[in-house]
Amino acid sequence: MAKKLSDISNFINSNALPFREHLEHSFSPNIIDLLSRVSKECDVYIFSGVIRNYFLKISDNRDIDIIYDGVIDIEKYFQGYKWRKNSFGGYKLSIDDTSIDLWQLQNTWALHYQGTFDFDLAKFIPNTSFFNFASIVFSYNENRFIFTIHFQRFLRDRKIELAFAPNANVGLCIVNSLYYADNLKLRLGDKLIRYIKQKSLRISNNYENAQLKHFGKILYTPKQIIKRINDL
Repeated sequence: MAKKLSDISNFINSNALPFREHLEHSFSPNIIDLLSRVSKECDVYIFSGVIRNYFLKISDNRDIDIIYDGVIDIEKYFQGYKWRKNSFGGYKLSIDDTSIDLWQLQNTWALHYQGTFDFDLAKFIPNTSFFNFASIVFSYNENRFIFTIHFQRFLRDRKIELAFAPNANVGLCIVNSLYYADNLKLRLGDKLIRYIKQKSLRISNNYENAQLKHFGKILYTPKQIIKRINDL
């Protein structure tokens, strides 16, 4: 990977159309049809793991995260599929064994945290991602990436780092830091390590409930988490 951030930026931009093709080959026609139909009514953005995995050349794509900027008829789009509303105002459904998280932009937690003011909605999304590897979105309507310097540094340094600290679920952020470090085989950055150590000391986190709610199972016991944090 190039070391100059300008070169990395050019590399990311040059992958917009290949990524669109990657989506169409990685997910079922039913999912691509859902994306296409929703994008005809409002702006659609892809974010999170599927983009990270693409740039890390990881082929595992069992889920996809989607944000839409507008109002759609949920009943119409989810007809025939099992779905539920999650605790943060988004929707979770499964199509052809792929888990889909669908969020209306105006209902995201970070937007409520920031309040209402004039800003570019598309640029707002990557600027409120906790991890550096999530500081990027793909505009499905415009076939382009929107990203921050945090994602450029992620590709350059191959380290998981803190990008945006405010978060509604600190316990899960700590668990996810360990989870992604283990699964992506990447080191944690210094800023993220300081965050984990400070938060684990200052607040009480129910790590087990956070894992059960997010993963549906316990990946790390509280004792294992404490040991991992002490070893950082």
